[in-house]
Amino acid sequence: MPPEELDVRKAIADVELIRRVLDQAEKSNSPAQTLGLFGVTLTANIILQSIALAGAVLLLIIDLLTHGAITELLMLGATLPDIRLLGIGLMAGILIGLVILLYFVIWHAARNSKEEFNTYIVRNFRYARLLSYLSDLLLKFAAVALVMLAGHPDWIPPLLLAFTGDYLVQGRLFTLPTRSAVILGAICIAIGLCQFLAGIQTLLLPLAVFTAVAAISTGRLIRLNRTQANGPI
Repeated sequence: MPPEELDVRKAIADVELIRRVLDQAEKSNSPAQTLGLFGVTLTANIILQSIALAGAVLLLIIDLLTHGAITELLMLGATLPDIRLLGIGLMAGILIGLVILLYFVIWHAARNSKEEFNTYIVRNFRYARLLSYLSDLLLKFAAVALVMLAGHPDWIPPLLLAFTGDYLVQGRLFTLPTRSAVILGAICIAIGLCQFLAGIQTLLLPLAVFTAVAAISTGRLIRLNRTQANGPI
């Protein structure tokens, strides 16, 4: 048999093996296999996602009560360079805070597991290193900063929707079943594209979508935690 045909058959066999493993993981009811944030403990996931949910809800309420003041302030960046730089600085501060929070939660999880911090990271981040997540955050920040510097803050709301969809598809933040995450991610990206094409500038839409997705994901984790506490699934 020619070597090329052997390579093709081997590749097909490898793909079939990967699909079987993914199918088994999807059908498994073990909470450990349903965690999406690098395999960090269930409690750590709940803490991180609850904080993200609370932050989104707070921004959503503020924007609603002030009749879109956050959106208006963001749009001022198109005409006022000082506001533009202030917005970039604010986003950088939020990013730094998220990174510090992430490390704190992982450190706390490592402490509860009675492991050294570095050992805990190596054991839990074997397939998705922490640096890849930080790199992803940095790239998203760079994209938003460039949009602000280009004087197009109206592009930021659809961009945030695309980021939400990206996190769903990657499984980096939200912990939903693979099929549901991919479908929801595609919907978020499609909504962002529609918002961009329609020229809708409000931040209410991406904040509402993020809040809904985070609420679903957090609720699922809390339900898993309660099931796990009550005994084997």
